[in-house]
Amino acid sequence: MHAGRVTLLTVIVGVAGGAGVSVGAPESLPPGSAQAGRDLFTGAHRLQNGGAPCGACHALGGEGIAFAASLGGELATDLATLEPEALDGLLETLPFPTMAPIYDGRALTPAERADLTAYLIPAAKKGPPTGTWHFEACGALVAGVLFLGLVLASRRRKPASRARLLARAQHSHGGSR
Repeated sequence: MHAGRVTLLTVIVGVAGGAGVSVGAPESLPPGSAQAGRDLFTGAHRLQNGGAPCGACHALGGEGIAFAASLGGELATDLATLEPEALDGLLETLPFPTMAPIYDGRALTPAERADLTAYLIPAAKKGPPTGTWHFEACGALVAGVLFLGLVLASRRRKPASRARLLARAQHSHGGSR
């Protein structure tokens, strides 16, 4: 684990001590739709109170490169073993300092939390992303081609305008000064 990173599970342990996340007896959650949760995560469907979609900041393993945002943590590792009630509690309180200003006054509705829970836990169980090397390799290849193009273009540059003007002025004055 990265030394400076606070993982979701670390926060669960710290918050579960009394700040509003229930990890005890299961509560009944409204049924959620995994497809609606996916749409909320990606931003295909807006959150009712105007909060940012989860996927704007978080990566979610098992979902491919389109789910690889990197401001927030990678969720697959942290959510795969989480109970739905605990995730609902986290989505209700959002006890993360980075998320507080984004969702201040824009709380998730119970239905949104149920949909996100129905989507996130099974998606997280697919595991962290693998096989994304091809995307990175393509990016490196494009960058290399662009760099090579710049190098070749700079070798064919015409002489600077100032140098041409000086040469012309020297020629018209007979080369003496």
